Amino acid sequence: WGGVTLIGEAIAATAFAEVHETAWTQPALFAIEYALAELWRSWGIVPAAVIGHSVGEYAAACVAGVFSLEDGLRLVAERGRLMQSLPPGGTMAAVFAPVDAVRPLVARMADRVAVAAVNAPDSVVVSGDAAAVDAVLAELAERNVEGKRLFVSFAGHSPLVEPAMAALHACASSVRMRAPRIPVAW
Repeated sequence: WGGVTLIGEAIAATAFAEVHETAWTQPALFAIEYALAELWRSWGIVPAAVIGHSVGEYAAACVAGVFSLEDGLRLVAERGRLMQSLPPGGTMAAVFAPVDAVRPLVARMADRVAVAAVNAPDSVVVSGDAAAVDAVLAELAERNVEGKRLFVSFAGHSPLVEPAMAALHACASSVRMRAPRIPVAW
């Protein structure tokens, strides 16, 4: 998503090494996204619906009233901590091609890499084991398809996050969830 990309690039340009660590990046992104929604609300701009991807889904759910700000912060902080604790060796890459061109390559290595996001008809993110992601990028480059690694410290939305899922589910189970006050596109 363009806004998150710009925020991510601004964070990447800072001199503060901690912000590059997932345990800090995820809560920072959540806080910025939620704060922007509250700023717009203070101006009288109230969303008719909300949507987000990854950490943005948590911010969207919080803005919609699914859970409190405190619970949202707790969930995202735990998510960031869990993702930071995963073994190194994962990465993510932006690929500038239709998902149908990328899925067959990823399917051959489904235990190590996945399509993490479809951002637009010709913009896909792949995520997983660094060697597998690099293999996908190399094969796509042979087809003159552009792709580049993202500045991340873990392979989100890939098979590599599986070891953290039970603990994240336990944390989410402790949160009081409510029906959204405004529609949320999941």
